[in-house]
Amino acid sequence: MMDIMPLADEIVMKFRTYNGKRQYRRWNATKGVWVDPYWIDL
Repeated sequence: MMDIMPLADEIVMKFRTYNGKRQYRRWNATKGVWVDPYWIDL
């Protein structure tokens, strides 16, 4: 009998400081692509 295991993408939060503002963006480590199209201010 085979076990079925759902596999979810691993999403990582990336942070930076740009022009004095703290920002974040989500990175899909499984697929190697950005989840968000732009950086988001905190």
